[in-house]
Amino acid sequence: MGEKILTKTERQLAERQQAVAGDPGRARVIATARAFKQTWLELARELARVQSQQLWRGWGFDDFDAYCRRELHLRTATVAKLLGSYRFLETAAPRVLSRSQHASQAQLGNIPSLATVAFVAKATEHGAADRQTLQQMHVEAFDEGVEAPLLSRRYKEVAFPVEATDKDAAATRVLANAARRLASLLAVHPGVPHDLAARLERSIGELLGVIESN
Repeated sequence: MGEKILTKTERQLAERQQAVAGDPGRARVIATARAFKQTWLELARELARVQSQQLWRGWGFDDFDAYCRRELHLRTATVAKLLGSYRFLETAAPRVLSRSQHASQAQLGNIPSLATVAFVAKATEHGAADRQTLQQMHVEAFDEGVEAPLLSRRYKEVAFPVEATDKDAAATRVLANAARRLASLLAVHPGVPHDLAARLERSIGELLGVIESN
């Protein structure tokens, strides 16, 4: 089903691009939307231009969101992520924007993915990591090509530290689930002597009582 939806959207975009071919600026935005996966940064740049210059007004749309949804088939959340990541690069790593403008099709792999930029932006805005850590994260993401999954493994605990109370609550849930699972297994396992199973079940009941009372 997903493939059919994508094919239908691509066809609609292609038809729309042809229909507005007389307006090169408008057609260019649609072209970048069609190549979204390869050129997300170029699409974000075009969206920022359309938004800042309010070009959608001259194209007959009530607002910017309606333009993105109806002409480009982009969800509001997707547009917000694109523009948010682009604005972040404008202030935090303008070298990436400059590099992307001169990149050939073969060099698009040197442009950080949307997920990578979003992770670094979120970590920067969260403010938990120290300046040196953030600088290193920026270098790895924007100059060395480290992708979001690896960045997350390296920096998640530093950039998004979990409060001690949250860790305790999570550990308690794991313990309670394990205790309930053990109790259910004892009830059906034929190899456990009845008196041993009874003692264990009483102990599990006491453990759950302590856990649930806190």
